[in-house]
Amino acid sequence: MGATRPPSDVRIGDFILLDGQYQRVQDMRSAGTPAHRVLHFAGRAPLIMREALTTYRPLEHR
Repeated sequence: MGATRPPSDVRIGDFILLDGQYQRVQDMRSAGTPAHRVLHFAGRAPLIMREALTTYRPLEHR
């Protein structure tokens, strides 16, 4: 299930819908403030996340 998350709540491994495809966050960096993150994906240019987006998080097995 998707959830609208601010940049400060996105994790490596989350999926974000970009250009009609779900992209997995491979890495991320701060963009100066906790309210902005630079998200890195495999085979795609980085995205500067400035606002909340719908993200999908894989289920965690415990």
